[in-house]
Amino acid sequence: MMKILTNFKIAFMFFVVVFTLNLEANPVFARQYGMECSACHSQVPALNDMGLGFVRNGFRTSTYDTTSLQSLLDENSTNRRYPVGAILGLSDNSKTDEVNRLVKLYLSGTLTESLSLYSFTKESFNSNKSGQDLFESDNSQFYFQYNILEAKHVFRAGLLSPLTQLGNVQRSMSHSGLNGIGDHGDNYVSPLGYADVRKIKGAEYSYLFDNNILLLVSYGEQVAKHGDHGNQINDDNYDAFLTGIRYTTAENYKIGLIYNYVDTEGDDFYSLIVPIEKEYSMLTWNSSLVYANISDDDYIGLETAFTFPLGDMEHIKAIVNVDNDENDNTNYGYSLGYTKIYKMFFFEAAAGRVNTETYSSNKATGSINLIF
Repeated sequence: MMKILTNFKIAFMFFVVVFTLNLEANPVFARQYGMECSACHSQVPALNDMGLGFVRNGFRTSTYDTTSLQSLLDENSTNRRYPVGAILGLSDNSKTDEVNRLVKLYLSGTLTESLSLYSFTKESFNSNKSGQDLFESDNSQFYFQYNILEAKHVFRAGLLSPLTQLGNVQRSMSHSGLNGIGDHGDNYVSPLGYADVRKIKGAEYSYLFDNNILLLVSYGEQVAKHGDHGNQINDDNYDAFLTGIRYTTAENYKIGLIYNYVDTEGDDFYSLIVPIEKEYSMLTWNSSLVYANISDDDYIGLETAFTFPLGDMEHIKAIVNVDNDENDNTNYGYSLGYTKIYKMFFFEAAAGRVNTETYSSNKATGSINLIF
């Protein structure tokens, strides 16, 4: 049985690599507006300035765009916009013997000139995972967004991610093969994992000043279970507060400061993140310096990503992590990943290595997704 699984995994990875050499994606928003994915993404899933503005404007390129609801209801329109989509995917990694199957559904668009909706839910089919059902809060987002004065003031309420508007803090570090829950070891926790910023059921307000200073405050109930740097210790949800500022310099450096606090009813947790990002002609640089107070112990880590474009919606991403944990151990994580998007297909592959004081481990991942 193990030999069959091993052969299947090898065949799957070979199929993924060969099949996706000529692939590129066409997401729903790009299809609605007749634009390439690269219009909003410097590299997927990271957003460029136009992409960040598109999200803040309620999923419109400008306030003069016809709303998604109007387009949907206009039977005479030659370009009716259907704000629904789906992703079907397969993924595998060298640490498991089972291919993971993904179903993701989403519904997003502008309802009125000021009100918009964003939602998605997903289910992962894997016997080694639990709590992956559709419409579970751990696997979903659902919020309404209300804009005032052409998105100068933005209010959000629902099930949301507080980091959405503060640049590419987590987007640029995703799919590295380095993140997980639990302590260092097989489930190595990256610096941003230690920061423990999770989705909340609550509300958020942000203010954009002079198009280069963004202030944000969010408050609500943390959705995921909370414990020391990711350990799941019980089923309680806790009150969470996050505030941040992002400043864009004249040279287009994006520099931020984010404070995250979780009231754990006896052992409060807080972290600070200092993200910096800059897009050059040959690469995009993202770094996040993280400090976390864990049970009165200090943790500090640095997570850095360098993304090198190879072509339209094709890039290589290198990630380097270093941290000093609460036991004064110095730990390292490395990852090299490849992403290619073509038409309706999205492919990613990454190889990572973890070096800690007590453990070293290698991990390879690969995924292919079909976008509808």
